[in-house]
Amino acid sequence: MSLSLRVAWRHLRARRPARWARPLGACALVLVIAGAAAVLWSRGQPASVIDDEMPLPTLAYVLGSFGLFIGLLVLSFAATIRGFTLLVAITGYSVAQGCAALVLVLSLLGGLEGDLQRRLLGHRAHLRISPPPGSEIVTPEPLVARVEAVPEVVGVSPELAGPIMIRSGFGRAGVNLVGVDPVLHARASGLPGEVVEGDYTAFLDPSLLPQRPFPTLPDAIEPEPEPGEANVSTGRAEETGPEDHVDSPPGDDGEDDGGWEDPEQEIPRLRAEGSIPPARAPVVPPPPVADDEDDGGGWEDPEQEIPRLRAEGKIPAARPPVIVEDEPPAEGPAEAAEPESPAAELESPTADEPRTVPVLLGIELAAELSVSAGDPVQLITPEGRMTPAGLVPGVLQARVAGVYATGVYDDDRDFAYVPLTDAQAFLRAPGAVTSIAVRLGDPEALAAAKAAVVAVAGPELVVEDWRQIHRGLFSAMFLEKVAMFVALLFVILVAAFGILATNMMSVMERSAEIAILKAMGARDRLIAGIFALEGIIVGGVGCVGGIAAGLALCVWFGEHGIPLRSSAFTLEALPLRVDPWEVVVVAAAALVLVGLASVLPARAAAALRPVDGLRRGE
Repeated sequence: MSLSLRVAWRHLRARRPARWARPLGACALVLVIAGAAAVLWSRGQPASVIDDEMPLPTLAYVLGSFGLFIGLLVLSFAATIRGFTLLVAITGYSVAQGCAALVLVLSLLGGLEGDLQRRLLGHRAHLRISPPPGSEIVTPEPLVARVEAVPEVVGVSPELAGPIMIRSGFGRAGVNLVGVDPVLHARASGLPGEVVEGDYTAFLDPSLLPQRPFPTLPDAIEPEPEPGEANVSTGRAEETGPEDHVDSPPGDDGEDDGGWEDPEQEIPRLRAEGSIPPARAPVVPPPPVADDEDDGGGWEDPEQEIPRLRAEGKIPAARPPVIVEDEPPAEGPAEAAEPESPAAELESPTADEPRTVPVLLGIELAAELSVSAGDPVQLITPEGRMTPAGLVPGVLQARVAGVYATGVYDDDRDFAYVPLTDAQAFLRAPGAVTSIAVRLGDPEALAAAKAAVVAVAGPELVVEDWRQIHRGLFSAMFLEKVAMFVALLFVILVAAFGILATNMMSVMERSAEIAILKAMGARDRLIAGIFALEGIIVGGVGCVGGIAAGLALCVWFGEHGIPLRSSAFTLEALPLRVDPWEVVVVAAAALVLVGLASVLPARAAAALRPVDGLRRGE
């Protein structure tokens, strides 16, 4: 074994170092020093800005890190060239590249999975008790009391969820409304600690809601049409009450936009003022045609046609003109009963309601609606009431109590939280909930806790743990990790084929030496061991070097991150998690592929006859 190892090591060594290896190493050393200096300088500098997107220290750090990495790679390659042959160095670096990429990518995927799990378990429940599909849990208080008595449980929160639409002065979006008990939900989730704007205490006590003035909200919701202009949403002229004309002088067309205006009265006044063209001569009517035929029409003067149509009973009679007073009229029962528009209700949500409904929004949803803490919003649900005009959607006036951020886009975009009693009244489900969230002291200890909760919940209810709730998400991440492992394993497979080709060429070049060794009494096992060790040494050195480089990159990126352009995003630190078992699997896979690639050249060398070897050598 020792003889085979010495011969194999001698075959791998370079007989004469390459002349260009020393200048290449010198250039790489300069690049390493410059990159290290740029990184150290960027760590001690303030954020002076070159332009609006890339600060100077960040630019120096990115370029310095890239130069340091390239310099170390070239420097190690130049040092390898001075000791080994060029083919051996290239093959070993191929194995090292595949191993380093596998370690880095698997650690990154594992870190992302762990970070996502931490965020989900910090925001959502560890167990969920739900009824069969299409049903609800009525009077959940006894069940909540029984679940709270389980030793492993630290928090229980009944929830009522349903799809709604939420509207602000700047947009609207479809979300899932979740009604929760603020006190119970604070113990069953991490929502209070995730509020980044506003305060969770305002969700507990609506009297603490911030009252932010928002005078432009009605115009933002539905622009007020000009006098006589058709409303886009209704297709008819806008009608408002007399109170809108208190400060408008009579006859001022630019200001008088309220009240019903009779065209028979207004058209002569507007023509007298010159606002519209004068009347045209009456058109001689054509011969009568059938009612279902089109006579081609022609322009009809409203001043002539409206009296005729009213005389025929095709349009209603004229209403009396609106009398505009100089002083504001006293508020009476009729005015108090005047319905307000949704825009006016949004502007003053507490005018006709005994309490203000607080709502918690995710940061993505708040950005989409352009709202912040204290802004009014409307919650709209199809669970409305039946009126003579048909089904009217239910509308709930609310005010943003806070904005939370979980780091998970779906949770920050698709959910809005309101108190449970308000959600039950709004969704017309009094005393009912759709699920019960349960929080455990140890999320990993699911078996005993789930069994205890199932025992108290009963067979008619479904109990799911967080792995079952997020089964699709974590299964997709696992399949992604497996796919990346298989894809990057082909890099090592390509390097193994390089080892196979290199050893086969070595067998052909050293056929005469093999023949001499066999003529001197060397056994076939000795010859096979020499060429097998050559492949194992190349693959083993590349595997160890690649794993070491991958671990070093994991440590570097885990501590320093990858700063990107501020217009996109900046990663303070990559969520890397190195799993020792994954590193062992990578090393074992690389050594197995390299060992298999060394078998064929070793068998070819052992089967070579001395006479054939001497002939090939000639």
